[in-house]
Amino acid sequence: MEKRITCIRHHGIMNEGIPLRYDNAPVITKEDYEKRTEKLLEAASRYSHLLIYADKEHFSNLEYVTGYDPRYEECMLLLKKGSLPWLIVGNEGMGQSQCITAAHEKVLFQSLSPMGQGRGKSKRLREILMDYGMDGSAHVGVLGWKGFSEQETDDPAHMFEVPAYIIGALRENGCGMENANGLMMDNDSGLRTVHDVKTLVLSEIASTKASRKTRDFVCGLREGMTEIEASQLFNIDGEPCPTYPNICFYGKGILSPDYHRTLAMGSPVAFGMGYRYAQIHRVGLYARSFGDLEEKYRDCMEELFATYFEAVAVWFEALEIGVTGGRVWDKVKEVIGSYEDFGIALNPGHLIHTEEWVNSPFVEGGTATLKSGMLIQCDFTARPGACMGLGVHMEDGVILADHETREKIRRMAPDSYERMANRQRFMREVLGIRLRDEVLPTSDICGMMHPFYADLDCLVVRGNSVQGI
Repeated sequence: MEKRITCIRHHGIMNEGIPLRYDNAPVITKEDYEKRTEKLLEAASRYSHLLIYADKEHFSNLEYVTGYDPRYEECMLLLKKGSLPWLIVGNEGMGQSQCITAAHEKVLFQSLSPMGQGRGKSKRLREILMDYGMDGSAHVGVLGWKGFSEQETDDPAHMFEVPAYIIGALRENGCGMENANGLMMDNDSGLRTVHDVKTLVLSEIASTKASRKTRDFVCGLREGMTEIEASQLFNIDGEPCPTYPNICFYGKGILSPDYHRTLAMGSPVAFGMGYRYAQIHRVGLYARSFGDLEEKYRDCMEELFATYFEAVAVWFEALEIGVTGGRVWDKVKEVIGSYEDFGIALNPGHLIHTEEWVNSPFVEGGTATLKSGMLIQCDFTARPGACMGLGVHMEDGVILADHETREKIRRMAPDSYERMANRQRFMREVLGIRLRDEVLPTSDICGMMHPFYADLDCLVVRGNSVQGI
């Protein structure tokens, strides 16, 4: 049976007119970081030591236990139970890491600094590691930003993604070592997959801001604008972004904005941005109706939009505390028929933290269960072959929270809680997406699909048509 999309006329975003305040944003304290470190060491009891590596792009494991992310050089944190943590930094890191409030000792290792900066004042790495007890009797858990599976290597525990000079220094000292990223990032047991209430509230604030700026971007688009001109519509503030803002016309993939490519009626567009704990993204058509498209695209795009929106709706409805990620994957497959044929190359969603992608339980046959306190992204792009390169994508976040956690959020941040309750109501009553009570949307455009980004008053919904197109 041919699918037709159902649209209503709707203007604006959820929570329109409700200001976003920052004065009551929660603060991660010294005690919070020390508690996180204690829990990490308890989970790491099989190791004598932990070594956490970080750089500008791969900072989240280290930032989680210190609040510090190195922006100009690399950094390491050495941990062992009963001892003061050692922060290994380069020249600039000696001053930049003053933001750390938890007790620690700084150790200078100048090889972490960019080339051309001073050397000669610090010990070599193997000596520093030896001074911290990383010798032939040590069993070191190494954390960077990625673990591996048996599909990739016969021995995933001994496959490392951190720089070779670190592994080399540990080997010189005779240390045993393993990839220990699972302590932080495993779907079932990782410490950075289930979060405290402060982190959940910070995610809601970040996602509210990112979604509103994304909406402002779309509202400001005009024919003839270059990508670089359009990029200014995001009005990005100084809060760190985990990914580059994406502005792309003509379906050229994720590239930095171009000085010359301009926006034309009927062309595909991709755009989005995020802050830490939040990412918002859309792919669609800059058009006023299907009539603005080349004729060969019209029918296939309407069918694509109808199927995709139903898949997204089913994804949201499948979220539940205790359900497996594999079950959610299956529910989406029931709608689309085949991930490959529907042009979905990646998972239908993932976990998010201070980086855009921590891990994903949403895999075929996945047994990892969804838990209260998870930050989850709806995130899958569809580009079926029948649509000749055109596609659709929506990315928004939700918090999974049991009754106790919802009450804690309400008490700590009533404005955040109210915004999420309003979004729940809108998604249920307007979009027709039947969210469970434990699913709290963090984006003011969550689940909102506009088939035509030159007509933002046209909004796809489920059920009987209120006003067709």
